[in-house]
Amino acid sequence: MKGAIPTRLGTGEEQPRFVPPTIEELVAKFPQLEIMEFIGQGGMGAVYKVRQRQLDRIVALKILPPHATDSGFAKRFTREARAMAKLNHPHIVTLYEFGQAEGLFFFLMEFVDGLNLQQLLQRGRVPAAEALAIVPQICDALQFAHQQGIVHRDIKPGNILLSKAGRVKIADFGVAKIVAEGGREEAGAGEKAAPITSELTQAGSVVGTPQYMAPEQLAIPPAEVDHRVDIYALGVVFYQLLTGELPGEQLQPPSHKVQIDVRLDEVVLQALEKNPRQRYQTVGEMKTAVETIAATTGGSSPGTSAGANPEPGPPPANPETLAGEILARDYQLNILHCVRRGWNLVKSNFWLLVGSTALVLILLSAVSSSDKAASAVTGSKVVLNLGVVGVLLTGPFMGGLFSLFLKRIRNQPANVESAFGGFKKPFLQLLLAGLVTSVLTGLGFVCLVLPGIYLLVAWSLTHPLVIDKALDFWPAMELSRKIITQHWWKFLLFLLTMIPVNLAGLLCCGVGIFVSIPVSVAALMYVYEDILHPAPPKLPV
Repeated sequence: MKGAIPTRLGTGEEQPRFVPPTIEELVAKFPQLEIMEFIGQGGMGAVYKVRQRQLDRIVALKILPPHATDSGFAKRFTREARAMAKLNHPHIVTLYEFGQAEGLFFFLMEFVDGLNLQQLLQRGRVPAAEALAIVPQICDALQFAHQQGIVHRDIKPGNILLSKAGRVKIADFGVAKIVAEGGREEAGAGEKAAPITSELTQAGSVVGTPQYMAPEQLAIPPAEVDHRVDIYALGVVFYQLLTGELPGEQLQPPSHKVQIDVRLDEVVLQALEKNPRQRYQTVGEMKTAVETIAATTGGSSPGTSAGANPEPGPPPANPETLAGEILARDYQLNILHCVRRGWNLVKSNFWLLVGSTALVLILLSAVSSSDKAASAVTGSKVVLNLGVVGVLLTGPFMGGLFSLFLKRIRNQPANVESAFGGFKKPFLQLLLAGLVTSVLTGLGFVCLVLPGIYLLVAWSLTHPLVIDKALDFWPAMELSRKIITQHWWKFLLFLLTMIPVNLAGLLCCGVGIFVSIPVSVAALMYVYEDILHPAPPKLPV
């Protein structure tokens, strides 16, 4: 576990620098281990490469700074270590054992044979395609930890390890909080706050590395923090990967410094918002934005340099993995909450969402056969009795409309053009999704009606999955069916709830339908977000 050494900042007077024990001293304290080499140290401890004699396994031994004067440290250490031990995830360094040996608190962890991102960045900026492959793995790890109620607090390149096989591992989950609380006890309640001047100061209640810390962490006195401080820090890391340098006081978009896809600017700048409410609210949202860009261009803007070829991005989301994660954690469907949020979204983006929806519906009707222009609104989408052309174009039109609503839900920049995003790269898959779902649902209605009702409900999330997760039409249909079948009756109730909403719109001189339909679409997209990217629970600070 090379280079995973966090730092801390704080209140109170600086303490003497932690001097790590020598290998000879550790040999006497850990007879069950073969101490192989000293890896490095930081404000939160020292790391050694060791071998467990009985298991013949190479592991990393982390020694925390001494807290002999802190009577409550042992209890906090045990509590936090037990929480860390539950973080069993492929992108998080595994904690094997923890304890105390002759006054030294220690962790015995997975040893990652490779390098950390700080060492990688010393060679220069990372190619966009490589950065786009690394960041989603970090997002996966952080989202998992946040859902367990654990904030890292010290995300930085030195704590992000890259194995020789190319797998990302995040180190030191929870260590920042353990050391911070220990330092807070040592500093005392009435001591004057020390200025933040370097990466390493002692005895503090604020933890992290200044360049990667969110504004609320740096406030004096520190503001309340939650999982969004990790999102900010990841934004800094992403910026550094793309440009090879840290963001300056006058923040410039990454594309102003290097030739990359300008859409990456939106992702990085939103993660770096000073106001936590304007950042991504979950790392799952950030991961989706990154994967969408990676799936379409690989992160390089084709026109940025003459003759430059787009860098290949990582593959689209795996539908089986997504289905397994969602079904394993289950999900809640709060219909009224989704409708209420949908209404608020339309109110706050009225002309964009109402105007774009009206434009899409008008164009969709215009391309239909003149003798088949009657329409019926179901709430999840507008089902038009269209001709062949109309049926074919329903998928791209609705996919683009769903994409527009998702962007506004995620506070991402969007305009009317975003409503026609379905006519770009995902056009063919959206076209096939619209055609196949329409034909099979129609056949279902012919066959005793009930199969048609089941399929109409079960495939409600197909188009969002195609355009948002870059899935092919059939895997998207199957994933939608698996997710919705788990709570099919609730989804049916949701769609039925949209009927009176749209009827009320029709009763308002007919024009109200141009407001009720956007509200229905927004409500459905909030359902999608709640299922695919659930907000983590409120976290301890």
